Amino acid sequence: MACDSSILKVCKCAITLLLVLDTFSLCAQEDRSSDRPLFISASAVYGSFQVHTSKLEKYRGINPAGVEIEISRLFLTDKVREMSGTKVKLGLAINYTNFDHIDLGYGIGALFYIEPYFKCSKKWWLSGKGGIGLSYLSQPYNSISNVDNLSYSTHMAFPLFLGISSNYFFSPKWALKATVAFQHLSNGGVKQPNLGINFPTVALGIEHALDDYSLPSKNKNPEYTKENRIDFLMGYSLKEDTTHVNNTSVVSMFTQKAWQVSRINTLSLGGLIEYQQIHQTYHKPWSVGLVGGNEFLMGKFLFGQQMGIYLLEGYAASSLLFQNYYLRYKTNSRVLAGVNFKAHGHVADYLSFQLGYSF
Repeated sequence: MACDSSILKVCKCAITLLLVLDTFSLCAQEDRSSDRPLFISASAVYGSFQVHTSKLEKYRGINPAGVEIEISRLFLTDKVREMSGTKVKLGLAINYTNFDHIDLGYGIGALFYIEPYFKCSKKWWLSGKGGIGLSYLSQPYNSISNVDNLSYSTHMAFPLFLGISSNYFFSPKWALKATVAFQHLSNGGVKQPNLGINFPTVALGIEHALDDYSLPSKNKNPEYTKENRIDFLMGYSLKEDTTHVNNTSVVSMFTQKAWQVSRINTLSLGGLIEYQQIHQTYHKPWSVGLVGGNEFLMGKFLFGQQMGIYLLEGYAASSLLFQNYYLRYKTNSRVLAGVNFKAHGHVADYLSFQLGYSF
């Protein structure tokens, strides 16, 4: 069976990566104690393709599978704990995924991720994980040779990742690692067709600490001042319209009020105004919507998830409701920069780059 063969290849690759981990460990000449220890891990990943539209019914039952290697740094400093209220990891994941169908081919990706920890005991760790990156996809839509692939039409795509991980340490520096996640791949609407690839995954692997470290004692976190703020951002995206011929510029203006409700959470309510340049004769280029949701505070990084509803529904809107996901970085106490992913259900609308100011 093709699926069994794919799983066997995944296992072989995972074993090879574990040998690489062991080599890293042997190359460490001496132990180094650190409050920012470096970790490396390797995992086998297995998923299930989600058919979110009848146009993708052909792919029902396929199982993307692959391998992933991660390099990450765990921040145990008092400063990070004061800002985020917890221990935080920043990492880079490199992965290979076979999408289990000749139309979809394979993908090679790199993702930057943030991983705040909910629990860290001597044996068990539990964390959330979110990331964004860049992927190469091997078999994009082609009007002659690959007409059935409506999931992606460019070699380059933007993967989004959200999951939960658990580690079990069987020695001070070695742990078994399990992750359950949801992954999305699309080109952000740059070129059509772009229905995207959505697939929940389960990953099993092993993680190794390259440095000595000790977990801080469970002292009560210092008091903090809740911050309420107003954000104003401008965004820009370039996408292809539904005629598959014209490039469309999308300019957006975003504003929100954010109320901090805990050390790592804010609630947000705001509005979105966007102009999509459209080449059809009859069109409605303007859209206006209300948005609201949650935001995770992770030091200088802000990761938000919002639901929205159109008050004025433009031509490009495929439904009354939409979602916003953003990752922003505070360059200082006022200036924000980041990316915003907007979607209608399981279908991507566009990925925009944003710059803004916080009051």
